Amino acid sequence: MLELQSVSPVPGAGSVRRFYAFQLSTEGFFLSAIWILYLQSRGLSLTEIGLAEAAFHLAPVLLELPSGSFADMVGRRWSLALGSALVAASTAVLWIADSLPLAMLALFLHGASFSFRSGANQAFLYDALGDRQSSYAGIFGRLLGASYLVAAAAAWLGATLSDISYNLPFALTIGVALGGVWLAAGLSEPPRKRGDAGSSGSVLSHLGEAHQALRALPTVTAMLVFSGGFWAVVTVSGLYLQAAFSERGLSNSLIGAVVGAMLVMDALGALLAGPASRLGRFSTQIVVLAAISGFALAGTASGTLWFALTAFMLSRFASGVIEPLLFAWFNHQLPSDQRATLLSIESWLFSLTMIFAFPLAGRLAETQGWGTLYLFCGVVTMVMALVILVGVVLRRRFAPGAR
Repeated sequence: MLELQSVSPVPGAGSVRRFYAFQLSTEGFFLSAIWILYLQSRGLSLTEIGLAEAAFHLAPVLLELPSGSFADMVGRRWSLALGSALVAASTAVLWIADSLPLAMLALFLHGASFSFRSGANQAFLYDALGDRQSSYAGIFGRLLGASYLVAAAAAWLGATLSDISYNLPFALTIGVALGGVWLAAGLSEPPRKRGDAGSSGSVLSHLGEAHQALRALPTVTAMLVFSGGFWAVVTVSGLYLQAAFSERGLSNSLIGAVVGAMLVMDALGALLAGPASRLGRFSTQIVVLAAISGFALAGTASGTLWFALTAFMLSRFASGVIEPLLFAWFNHQLPSDQRATLLSIESWLFSLTMIFAFPLAGRLAETQGWGTLYLFCGVVTMVMALVILVGVVLRRRFAPGAR
């Protein structure tokens, strides 16, 4: 495997702080608790909304790896700026969406925005930390915690404003996204020297080098597959929470409060990832936390409202701890010049899964009820945890000391 390590100077502290501001701005999406309700108000069924969400995930399937190469070869700040510009464009289209084709276009553009930001944001931060990279799990966890708190506030505020007019959260989202373009464009990163492995040649040759690097990392490949599936379940259960609790009689503002509480639990979990990273093996941490998340998701199927909410919040807390642990591990394993590209594989797998999972989940909820959907999500998560456990046991048997 090629050992590709950056030798360029890392960005200054000012640029790192500017990146923190940019990352927080990406959480200023004031539609997160109400976009499904908004599309329902425009006449779309849950099945149609599922198809629109599938269009969201089609964008990363098509663009995730090319956008990762764009970030590695052209510049991560430009990839981040383009991602925020696409958020503004997608929100404008969603605002006027009154049919399935427009909704699909809006969500496709929004999915493209994630393609250009995913991988590039973590790659920028990891390289920018320089000699503090060993503390990445704690630093990224704190940033994630703050991000989730901002997202929680945005979800609650957007849902509350939507009771007055849907126009308000749409306008706020577009304004914050345009601010993110300005923040990203002002970031500084190491100059890309002609002839560096990550800055020359075609996208295809860069992808070939990334493939060569990944072939030498089978454990990373296995965890990328696990991560894509795990986050697909987390996303399905989180997005359909809006419709599930709307049917139980909750108003938009109350649903916004529930989604806000969900994001607070994500934040609490992320904030504890630093201390958790020092407790035992990485593989043990992931298996235990994934099992807890699965059991809790199954508990969300309960017909008792308070118990279902409590169980769901526990599942989000567990996934909140997993996120920084998992991505810190990925960043430690991957070569710098292909980091954004290789991290994009995880997002690509996630989106490929979601193209099928989200509409099927909507259909399952329509035909069998929300309890069945959440029970199914919990079982799938527990099965994934079991597969990882079996893999760990086999690996330790044939490669003692493996993490």
